Amino acid sequence: MGTYFTAEQKNILLSMASCIELASDIAHAHIAIYVPGSKAKLLQVYSYAEPLTRFVEHRQVEAGREVRLAEEPLVAMTMQRNIVMVGMREYDLGLFAHIAVYPVCDSRNHCFAAVSFETKEPEATFTETALQFLRNFNRANGTEKLYRRLSSIDGLMIVDDERVIRAVNNTAKHIFSILGVGQLVGKRTNSLEVNWPLVAQVLETGMAQEKDLAMQGLLLHLRVLPVLDRAHPPAVIVIIEDITELQKKDEELLVKAVVIKEIHHRVKNNLQTIVSLLRLQERRAKSEETRLVLHDCINRVNSIAIVHEYLSQQDNEAINVAKVARGIYEAIMNSMVSPGLQLKASFAADQVNLPSNQATSIALVLNELLQNSLEHGFEHRNKGTLSVSFRDLTTYYQLKIVDDGCGLPPGFALQKTTSLGLKIIQTVVESDLRGKFTLEDGPVNGTVALVRIPKVRNP
Repeated sequence: MGTYFTAEQKNILLSMASCIELASDIAHAHIAIYVPGSKAKLLQVYSYAEPLTRFVEHRQVEAGREVRLAEEPLVAMTMQRNIVMVGMREYDLGLFAHIAVYPVCDSRNHCFAAVSFETKEPEATFTETALQFLRNFNRANGTEKLYRRLSSIDGLMIVDDERVIRAVNNTAKHIFSILGVGQLVGKRTNSLEVNWPLVAQVLETGMAQEKDLAMQGLLLHLRVLPVLDRAHPPAVIVIIEDITELQKKDEELLVKAVVIKEIHHRVKNNLQTIVSLLRLQERRAKSEETRLVLHDCINRVNSIAIVHEYLSQQDNEAINVAKVARGIYEAIMNSMVSPGLQLKASFAADQVNLPSNQATSIALVLNELLQNSLEHGFEHRNKGTLSVSFRDLTTYYQLKIVDDGCGLPPGFALQKTTSLGLKIIQTVVESDLRGKFTLEDGPVNGTVALVRIPKVRNP
């Protein structure tokens, strides 16, 4: 930008640019801020916005673009004479839009920029309010979220300092027609039909506020913005959104979430009942082989119960795998490490959230791998080391269990094994997790079990 601006002028331009989109929504108009260009016969578009509240044909104006004075005669006239210019623009063959251009001045009343409003159906009150808002915008700290943009389904009203409604858009008219209120313009917001104390509060303090309001079976969300950021502003902008259906959906989702959590809680309780029955059967079993089979079943059911325990405590179906894995690791260590074994064990896991079905599969795999390692790796040994890790790597998750135990038997082949536990791991990893499972001798002794689970790519 070749033009020199004072610090005051820069601040004015930056303030206007920061709220130009919301002003465009309020005015239902294209808004462009023009400043002098790099040469005497040029203008530059400093900032530009299109409304979300109404469809208006796109002018293809870009911020930073320079245009000749002859292309924007009304803008040129406004900047040269410091006056308001009104006219028509032919945006397509035989199709015209109304354009109004206003001067932008500093404290010395020097016109250094111009702002244009372009729309097919000008509404004076909305345009004047948007202009006043644009020229005086100074958003107070802590209220930034209230100055978000409007949408085509938002009702819009302009209320003056006497709490009289001066302008209403079609959406607001429709909302109030449902409530049985007809003519809105001229009514007071403290009337029996409207009764919005929030408007009076904003007019008193000059601070933007929002509130949900129940009216005759409808739930409305009210946003009230002062035109000027000071006490006793000349007008406020009232934005109304009918959130009745949204509230109903939120309540339905909340009920469903509670029901799902209760289901997980009951599943967990039922699984623990099954575990209790299996333990009772284990104690009564007469053969060692039967007791071992029942003990393995107890651990498998427990690993699934741990997943449902976490699901019953949270609000979504994603599970923190690190927490589940640690729960299974501690349960297995407490129940399967024999008193005579001095085991130096370690556990490490990255924080990863996965869908419950994946978490359940990983829980089963970890349970089987730990059981396998403790049952076969340290048989007839009085000490050893065991490490468990779950890592979030670039393209896959990795579950790794390393022990310094007896190692694999001579001639071992994973594809030919008859071990039920290893068959379960293979099936779950390959079919459910679409991953890869390997079981190999360690670099010196013992065994390394490795599971790699590919990350799901978004389509």
